[in-house]
Order: sequence, then structure tokens, then C-alpha cells
Amino acid sequence: MRRGYLDGARGLAVLVMIQIHAFNCWVVPEDRGTRLFGLTRLIGGYPAVLFLFLAGVAAALAGERERERGALGDEVRRRGVRRALQVLGYAVLFRVWMLASGSFARPADLLRVDVLNCIGVSLLLVALALAAPTAGTRLAAAIGLAVAVAALTPLAWDAPAVKVLPWPLRGYLSGREPEALFPVFPWAAFAAAGAAAGVMLARARTLGHEGLVIALLAAAGGAAIPAALYADRHLPAVYAAYDFWYTSPSYTALKAGVAALVLAAAYLFDKVPGPSALRQLGRTSLLVYWVHVEIVYGQWVAPWARGRLAIGEATRGVVLLMLAMLALSIIRTRVGEWWSARPSRAAAAA
Repeated sequence: MRRGYLDGARGLAVLVMIQIHAFNCWVVPEDRGTRLFGLTRLIGGYPAVLFLFLAGVAAALAGERERERGALGDEVRRRGVRRALQVLGYAVLFRVWMLASGSFARPADLLRVDVLNCIGVSLLLVALALAAPTAGTRLAAAIGLAVAVAALTPLAWDAPAVKVLPWPLRGYLSGREPEALFPVFPWAAFAAAGAAAGVMLARARTLGHEGLVIALLAAAGGAAIPAALYADRHLPAVYAAYDFWYTSPSYTALKAGVAALVLAAAYLFDKVPGPSALRQLGRTSLLVYWVHVEIVYGQWVAPWARGRLAIGEATRGVVLLMLAMLALSIIRTRVGEWWSARPSRAAAAA
């Protein structure tokens, strides 16, 4: 059974993703100092956080559901690995598509570590953590994975052992590489944190305490934000090289806290009756991601807009793009429903 609040949170991530990509690509240089553009940059890193966090939640919920149906631990792990490899397959196909869209001008784009690549590798790690035999050990393993990834990030980015690896592999470990947009360190920590939340949520729904666990997650997330800022400003330095915005465990904890708060807000808004544009977008997030990136960055739809729109023009373009992606999402859902209903209609006619 789908949890509507997960789709809603994912849909919010989709909207923020669309605006950051579009503003970043379309706005003229002289308008990049405006307050609106600065705001888009400030929140621009959170869609990936939410996608990874929610991917971890979904992976844990799927694993717990399979266990309830009698699946053994090895079988659950294998299914988790298959799901992760499927995401990596989508990542490769997407990179091939974008390479073709760019007329094969930059072959290095094929090996870029983008968000889908990061989600796939992160889910591989999560699948191993969730192979533990009991819910308690799975929860501990997921939390341990999140803490370990966050704590090792400042070391991994500059480790001599990482620097001797081939550059496509280095990009999965260190963000120092030019094409490494989403290295495993620290981004996999968000998937692991989501997996920990998913283990708790699976058990909570069985016991009828889902709302309570959501509240506890919100409280933990709310506490993590000031705690992370305090640690960054007042605790003694631990790492030789430290960068709050890129490698800091404190900033990773802060962003994980924001993700937990967004999850709680989505849970509350999901109680509002009626259709939801956010839920709709969240159900088709991969399709919207793929199509909007082609529209914004590709050569086949709107290359003329790149770096040529004033902030007001770009804002109108963002609104139109969001509406177009919502329409695409609805069409995809309707076509899927029609296609799924075809066998039953044929049987009824017979």
C-alpha cells in the first residue's frame, strides 16, 4: 500500500528541483545577485537530500513488508540489491540520453556521478545494512551506516587511497572530481537515515503508532538542526581539512534533520482530503526528472533560453515548466491506469 505522504514529500522535492535547475540554467549573469536567485541557490541542495532519504525509507518499508510475507533475509537482501541495480541501470540510460542530447560533444558526461548514480549505490549499501536478522539490528545498522558515512566524508574526499583510483571511481567517493556531483560521501548518509526511519515506520504502522513515530522523527529532526550548528561553531576541530558546506558531518546532520521535518509536514498535509499536485508529481518523479532535465539542459527543446532570461522571465518559465510537468505526470498516470484496466475489460467482454 502506497503511503501518500511519501509521494507528497517526493513531489515537493520535484518542484524544488525544477526551479533550481531552471533558474541556474536560464537566468542572465547580471540577475544572479538578486535575492530571489540567492534563495533558489540556498534551497537547491535539498531535493537530492529528500530523494535519497525517501529512497531509503521506501527500501526499508519494502524489505519489512517482504519479511512480513515470509521472505527470508537473504531473499530480501537480493531483492534490495536488484532494486539498486535497476536504479543504476536507469542512471546509465539517462547519461547516454544526455550525451546524445548534447550531440556527443562531452563524452565525459557519460561517467558523471549524478543523483541517480548516487541513489543506486546508496541503495546497495542500504540493502546490506537491512540484511540484519532483527528489526532492532536493522535499525542499528542503518543508523550506524549513516553516522559512518557522515563521519568519514572529510577523510574520504582527500584520502591518498582514493586519489590513486581511476577517476570514474574517484567520483563515487570524493566530490573533488569535476564530474562528481553526488559522491557516496556524504550523500549515502541520507539514504541510510531514511532506511532507519523506514524500519521504525514499518513497525509503527503494524502497531497503529505511525503518527507517533512521525512525531518522534520530527522532534529528532528539529533537534538535529541546532545541535549541528552548535557542533560546527563551538566544538573543537577534529578533521585536518574541514568544509561545512561540503564535507562537514554537522551539515549532513542538519540536512537529515530538514528531511525528517519535511516528512512530518508531508504526513500532516496528506490528511487533507482531495487530490494533491505534490502526491501526483511524487508518483512519477523519475519521469519528471528525466523530461525536465532534457527541457532545461538539453539541446532539443529550449537551448535558446540558456543564460538569456531575466529573473522575471525565468520565474514565468519555471511556473510554466512546473505546470507542464504536472500535466505530463497526470497523463502518465491516466495512461497507466487505462493500460492496467485493459485485461479486466477484455475478460468482462468475453
